[in-house]
Amino acid sequence: MNLKSEKNRLQGLFKQQYGSAADVHVALAPGRSNLIGEHTDYNHGLVLPIAVNRHTAVLFRPQQGPGAATIRVYSETLKKSDEFGVDSIKPLKGGENHWANYVRGTAWALAKRGIKLRGGELLITSDLPRGAGLSSSASLEVATGLALLSLAGRDMDRQALAFACQEAEHVYAGVRCGIMDQTVVARAQAGHALMLDCDSITVRHVPIQLKGYSFAIFDTGVRHKLASSEYNKRRSECEHAAALMKHKSLRGVEFNDLAKYAERMTTDENKRVRHVLTENMRVVQFAAALERGDLKELGRLLHLSHMSLSEDYEVSCAELDLVVTELALQSSKDKACPGSRMTGGGFGGAVVALLKTSAYPKYEKALRKAAKGGSLLLEPGDGAKVLKL
Repeated sequence: MNLKSEKNRLQGLFKQQYGSAADVHVALAPGRSNLIGEHTDYNHGLVLPIAVNRHTAVLFRPQQGPGAATIRVYSETLKKSDEFGVDSIKPLKGGENHWANYVRGTAWALAKRGIKLRGGELLITSDLPRGAGLSSSASLEVATGLALLSLAGRDMDRQALAFACQEAEHVYAGVRCGIMDQTVVARAQAGHALMLDCDSITVRHVPIQLKGYSFAIFDTGVRHKLASSEYNKRRSECEHAAALMKHKSLRGVEFNDLAKYAERMTTDENKRVRHVLTENMRVVQFAAALERGDLKELGRLLHLSHMSLSEDYEVSCAELDLVVTELALQSSKDKACPGSRMTGGGFGGAVVALLKTSAYPKYEKALRKAAKGGSLLLEPGDGAKVLKL
């Protein structure tokens, strides 16, 4: 989101909603695309995401006069409002205002950590497509968290903020997400991928050494619900398998364990474990290939990751597989796409592809029917920040 070009429009929106646009700041948080390491985060594994050049912006200022202990929120995208007191934050029931639970949940998680919240007026806008696997929810949570912290006159370590936002999603949105999304949204560096060990919560910024190539997103237009039974079922299968093998998570499991306990696990549990173990290996290999600019190896690993997600973890779908196939068919003509895979939670959403930058317009046009939700050439950017509008 280009705040410079959007400044006048956003100030006008804020003034229209709250009567004045004086002393407005903005918390800007990117979306994310995970290059590799899918469904490994909540298994305490390895992931390698980047922050993308699409954002959630939360415009904010302190509430004036009466109601100073109230947080008022307006979503430009949904054209919906919400309001709650800072001392009594309760989740909303029903689907109509489910979006507001991400805001309420973040406020609750900060208060739980000792932040004395203050009233404020918030306006939320975004150029992130919802449900496309770009983590619009974590972007909203982190942007909201920074806005509320600024209103309270407080600061917080970015990883601590990420944990607060994760708990908000668990408790208020009902999604048992891992820590990857909130971490990269809060801590990314431009021009780098963020290699996160979800067990030790250590981070390494991996430089992206690609000459003439970029990563691109191709959105199927199919929307998934991460809170659905299928997503949470995968997590439960992994947790049950880890417990059978006497480990707290699959991070401590080795291939010897899988062979030893195979007969005690269901077929599905065996497949889920195999995906997680092999995907963790692919993350390490991918990071090394990214630093040395090895396009062939990057493409091979993307392909293997998609096959594992489709066949072992079973979170792909016909629309995602079609986009991957169409990219491969197009690349058979010009060799411009070394590899691609589904990204995000699955059951819809988007595909991430390694692509010759100059070929992107041709691929965007060729995949319009399969990628009905559109496409985006990615520019790895910085994590969330607060700016004066």
